[in-house]
Amino acid sequence: MAGVTNLEFSVLDATDHAAVDEWSDLLDRTGEVDMPDFPKGAPAARIGGLLRPGKANRVEHLLARLDGTLVGTAEIIMPQLDNVHLVEFELEVHPDHRRSGVGAALLAEVERRSREAGRRTLIIYTPVPVDGGPARSGDGTRFAAAHGYEAGLDEIHRMADLSAVDQSELDRLLAEAWQKAEGYDLVQWVSRAPDELIDAVAYLDGRLNLDAPIGDLDMEKANVDAARMRDRERNLILRGQLSLNTALRHRETGVLAGWTDIVVNGTDETHCWQGVTIVDPDHRGKRIGTILKIANHRQVTEHRPKMRFVHTWNADSNAHMININEAVGYRQVDRWIAYQKKFA
Repeated sequence: MAGVTNLEFSVLDATDHAAVDEWSDLLDRTGEVDMPDFPKGAPAARIGGLLRPGKANRVEHLLARLDGTLVGTAEIIMPQLDNVHLVEFELEVHPDHRRSGVGAALLAEVERRSREAGRRTLIIYTPVPVDGGPARSGDGTRFAAAHGYEAGLDEIHRMADLSAVDQSELDRLLAEAWQKAEGYDLVQWVSRAPDELIDAVAYLDGRLNLDAPIGDLDMEKANVDAARMRDRERNLILRGQLSLNTALRHRETGVLAGWTDIVVNGTDETHCWQGVTIVDPDHRGKRIGTILKIANHRQVTEHRPKMRFVHTWNADSNAHMININEAVGYRQVDRWIAYQKKFA
């Protein structure tokens, strides 16, 4: 623990270019050591996120300095429109300063700020390996458990290689799915939902914590409306990120039966990121999820022909979505465990 009493904490100022560069370099360095196979953060999206985090969350990037040198950082996310009891955070310590008490001191400061803000539950994710997957140290799980955090949700990170999937097999799956989904129309858009659909998209997005497994996590239903969705869309655009969306609309009633989105960072032609995939409970059992996935993957390659990998995370208990993902080409990479701590 020697030296940690000299730690100085501050919140990153997005207009301090030298500090932003130092912070970004630390994130890249920890990533190279901990998960060298995982894509680096896209610089434009990372820096844009500092300036445009959105109205749904208050986000702070806590810096820890030792004798003036940046040795650790924590991203602290406090929801503002729902789940106001909650803090989600990430914690990174420079590889040269680990096992010296920096991580413990940084965590204590995150917890202090969370208590001060009146929050009662903290959640942090940490990766562990799966059979046949890349190495993961497991240090994060041991660190979390040692500080009173308990596993609350087990998620599997999967990746689809768009260049390797069998397109004829996808054609077959799609044709079979459309036989089940007769009476629905495909609707697609880029970055901004049509005005006539925005309320329906907000409704589906707000169902996520109800419909997707959340394990033992202390999370409530999200309050999502059109204004919140428009704010998210606007901030993605300002961060240079492309949002590719696919939905199915029930022809007779006009109800949006399902929706999915993928985010593409402006400077990355290799990796993109699956967001929500959700089907309204009244329209399940019609292979809508399969159609959404395949159609949106193909929309990605239309807009980014060189794009290769799509990343997604699903609760290990979400067998239905996992079966769809496996069928359209996703394969396991590693396991991410959400650790939770509740204040008395």
